[in-house]
Amino acid sequence: MKHRRPIFTLLTALLLAASGSAVAAAAPGGGHAAQPTSLRTENLVDPIGIDAAKPLLSWLPPQGSAGQAAYEIRATLDAPSRPRDLWDSGKVRSAATSNIAYGGPALHARDHVRWQVRTWDNGGRVSPWSAESSWEMGLLSAADWSARWIENPSYDYTQPDGKETPLPVFGKAFSVHGPVKQARLYTTGLGMYAATLNGRAVGDAVLEPGQTTYTAEVDYRTYDLTRALKPGTNTIGLETGSGTYQRVKTPGRYFFGNTLEQYTVYGEPKVIAQLEVTYRDGRREIVSSDGTWRTALGPTTFSSWWSGEEYDARRGNGTDWQQASVVKLTQTTTPRDTTPLRANPRPPVTVAETVQPTDIRKLADGSYILDFGANRSGWPSLSVAGRAGDTVTMIPAEKLAADGTLDIASTGAKPGSQIAYRYTLAGRGLEKWHTQFTYSGYRYLQVSGLRKAPAKDTVTMDVVYAANPSASEFTSSSDLLNRIHAITERSIRSNMTSVLTDCPDREKGPYTGDNLHNIDALLTDYDMSAFQPQLVRNMATAQRQPGDESPGLIANIAPEFHRVAPVKLPYPQGTIEFLDEVNWGGAIIRIPWQLYQTYGDTRTMATYYDNMVAWLDYEASNKATNNGDIPGLGDWSATDNTTPMQLAITAGYYTAAQDMASIAQVLGKTADHTKYTALATRLSGEFRTRFRHVDENGVFYGSDSEASNAMALDAGLVAPADRAAVLDRLVASVRKAGDHITTGSVALGPLFRALQAGNRNDVIYDMVVNPTSPGYGYLVASGHTTLSESLDGGGSQNHHFLGAVDAWFVRGVAGIRQAPGSVGYRSLEIAPALVGDLTRASGSYRTPLGTVSSSWTKSAHGFRLEVTVPPGATATVHLPGSPTAHSVGSGKHTFTTSI
Repeated sequence: MKHRRPIFTLLTALLLAASGSAVAAAAPGGGHAAQPTSLRTENLVDPIGIDAAKPLLSWLPPQGSAGQAAYEIRATLDAPSRPRDLWDSGKVRSAATSNIAYGGPALHARDHVRWQVRTWDNGGRVSPWSAESSWEMGLLSAADWSARWIENPSYDYTQPDGKETPLPVFGKAFSVHGPVKQARLYTTGLGMYAATLNGRAVGDAVLEPGQTTYTAEVDYRTYDLTRALKPGTNTIGLETGSGTYQRVKTPGRYFFGNTLEQYTVYGEPKVIAQLEVTYRDGRREIVSSDGTWRTALGPTTFSSWWSGEEYDARRGNGTDWQQASVVKLTQTTTPRDTTPLRANPRPPVTVAETVQPTDIRKLADGSYILDFGANRSGWPSLSVAGRAGDTVTMIPAEKLAADGTLDIASTGAKPGSQIAYRYTLAGRGLEKWHTQFTYSGYRYLQVSGLRKAPAKDTVTMDVVYAANPSASEFTSSSDLLNRIHAITERSIRSNMTSVLTDCPDREKGPYTGDNLHNIDALLTDYDMSAFQPQLVRNMATAQRQPGDESPGLIANIAPEFHRVAPVKLPYPQGTIEFLDEVNWGGAIIRIPWQLYQTYGDTRTMATYYDNMVAWLDYEASNKATNNGDIPGLGDWSATDNTTPMQLAITAGYYTAAQDMASIAQVLGKTADHTKYTALATRLSGEFRTRFRHVDENGVFYGSDSEASNAMALDAGLVAPADRAAVLDRLVASVRKAGDHITTGSVALGPLFRALQAGNRNDVIYDMVVNPTSPGYGYLVASGHTTLSESLDGGGSQNHHFLGAVDAWFVRGVAGIRQAPGSVGYRSLEIAPALVGDLTRASGSYRTPLGTVSSSWTKSAHGFRLEVTVPPGATATVHLPGSPTAHSVGSGKHTFTTSI
C-alpha cells in the first residue's frame, strides 16, 4: 500500500473557522456550579483497611469547568461520640487533582475518615463541596494484631505412601450479643485462603492473598461483615490452598520446571484472622485466631497453583477436628517472626463474568468437549447430581487437535502430567462446586464422569481477573482492527491477577519484563494506579540483598518463587542467560517513571529510589565483570534473530539510566541527576560507536533489522541528523520482511513508537492487518481469540507481552496521546491517523483529569473530527494533511476538512 497524503484545501480553513470552536458543556443543576466528582483514596473508591501513613487523595474537576486554580480539602474523623474535625488543607493554589497526600495528624489503626473537596476555577469561582468520600485505616502494626498464625498439627503435604494430604480448614464459633454497629474481619492465609461467615463467602475477592515475597510481607484484606452477622451463634470458616507457597512435585500432575529452576515449599498452610465487632452501645469484642480455634483436614484433597484442584464432597466440612496449633515463627521460617502483615493495596481479583459453553460435543470415550467460545482465564463451575463417590474430571486446554480431541500441549501439560479439576460427589441431590485456589487459561474443557449429557449450565466458566478499572475504549470501521483489539484486551485480562503473569497456564510467572514490554498497552487499557505500585514493591522485596549471590540483582520474575541458576545456553540470537536481563530488571526504574508520567505518581519513585540505585550499581559491576557485555536475553522471542544481543541490552540499559536521571531531577536529587545523565551519555557514545553503521544506502544500526533500528530510534540514541535516514531503513526493513513484525517482545514497543513518531502509521497499519504469519492479522485469520506467545501462533496461546498494538489503536488511530513533557495528561495531542481503508474510528482515555475522546469519520464529503478535552487540560489538534496545529481548551470541539 502506498503512503497517501491528504490534500488540504482552502475550504479547510473556512470550515475550521466555522466549526473549530469549542462547544461548551452546560453546567448541571440549571446553572449552579458543579462539584468535583469521582473522589478516590489511594486510587480506590471508599477503601477500608488501608495502611498508607499519608493516603493519597484524588478527584475529577467539576464538569464544564475550564480548569482548577485552587482546592480545599476537609476531613472528619468518625469518633465514638460524634464526628470531629481532623484536617483542613485551607485554600491551596494548585491545579493538581491527584496524588495529593493527606496532611493532617497521624492516623491510627481503624480510623474512619470522611472527606470532601471544593475547587476554585481560573475565574475565582468556587464550587460547592463535593459529596463525601471516605477511607478507613486497617491494622497498622504488629501491636494491633491480637490474632496469631495457626496451622493444623496433623498436616504434612505428603503422606508416607506418597498420597497428598487434604488441605486444612479452620473454624471458630462465636456469639453476637446485641445490635451491631460495625464488624471488620482482617485476615489472610498461606498459601491461599477462602474465608466464610456462616457458610457464605465474606466478600468478592478470590485467589487471596495477593502474591508477595512472603519473607518480606504477607498481605491481608479487610472485610465488612456488619450486615452479615446474625444475633446469636455465628461461625468463621477459613479454607486453605497451596498457591505459590507450596510447590510440590506430584506424580501424574503437571509441574512447571526443568533443571534450571530451584523450587521451594515454604511451609505448611496457615491462617490468621481477627474479627472486631463494635456494638451500638459502644461495647467491642474481638475474635482472634489462636489455639482455641478448631481445625480439620478438609474436602479440598489436592491443590496446586499450576496443576489444578480436587475436592471430595463426601468429606463434608472436614474430618478429625482438633485444636489448631499456634505457629512459632522464627528468622528461618516463611513468613519470619519479623515479617509484617500489610494491607493489600491492589484491587482484588474477582469473578468478572460467568460464561456458558457455546458448543458441547460427545467423544467416543463418553466424555464431552465443551467449547467456551474464546480463550479466557478462570475455573470450571459445576452443577451436578449423582451418586456418592462419582467423580467428575475436567481438563482444560487452549486448543483442539485436528481430530477434535483435546490438545493440551500449549498449557505445558501432557498425558501422565495433567492439569485437572476433579470433584467427587457426596450424593445429596444437586451439588455445586468451583475451585477456589487456582485457575487456568482455557477455551476448551474435557468433562468426564457425568451420568448424563451436560446442559449449558452443568459446567460453566467463572472468568477471573483483577478489578482494575477500564481506562479506554476503541472501535473502528474495520472488523479486523476491532477483533485484534478484543483479543489483545482479553489477553491482558487473562494475565492480570494479583500480579501480571506471562501466561495463565504453563508458568503463571510474574515476569518483570512482560510487564515492562507491554506497559504502553497495559496503562492504556486499564487504570493501574493502585495496581502497579505493588508490582514495583514486589521487585524491590525480591531484589538480592548484601550477603546474597549477586546483590542488587532483580531476577526476571518478582516475587522470585523459583530461582534460576545463572546458566548460559546457546540460542539463535547468541548465548543467553535467563537469570538476569537489563530489559527485565530495569522495570524497577522504568515502570515508576511511567507511573509518574501517566498519573503524576511521585511516591513510587521516591519509595523505591534506593532499590533503583542498587540495581544500577549491580549492572555497572555486571558490565565491568563481563568486559562490557552484560549477559541477558536480547530481543526475546524475535522472529529475526540477527539483532545483536548487546544492542538490545545496551539500549535498555541506556533508557533505564536516562529515566533514572529524570527521576532524580523530579525528586530534587541534583548530584544523582548529574551522575546518571553522565552514565546515559557514556552509554549513548558506546552504543553509537558499536552499532552505528553506514553503507551505500545510508545510516543504519546493528544488523539493520526492525529491532535494531527501532530500538535505536525509540531510545533517542540516533543523532538528529541521522533520524530520517534510520527511519527510512526501518521502513525498508519492514517492507523487506513482507510487512511482517519480526521483533521480539523487547523491541515491539519501540517498533510501534518509532514508526508513530516518524509519522509512518501507514506502515504500522500494513503490519497489523497483514493476514499472513507472523502478525496480528494472522492470529485473527487463524482463529485465535487471545494473543499467542509468538505472532506465528506458537507457544502459549494466551500471552499478553506482544500487546503493543492496543496502545497504537488509541494513541495512533484515534490519535490520543500525551504531549511531550506533560505529566498526568495535562497537555494532550490529538493526531488521528487515517490509515488503510478506514472510514471511522473513535477512542477515549480516562486521564487523571477526566476522559479525553476522539472520534473521526472520513467520507466523500470530507473528514470530520470530534474531540472532547477534560477540564484542566489543553490539546493541540493536528488534522490530516494540515500544516497548522489548533490549540484548544477543555470542552467539546468539532473540526471538518476536505481531504
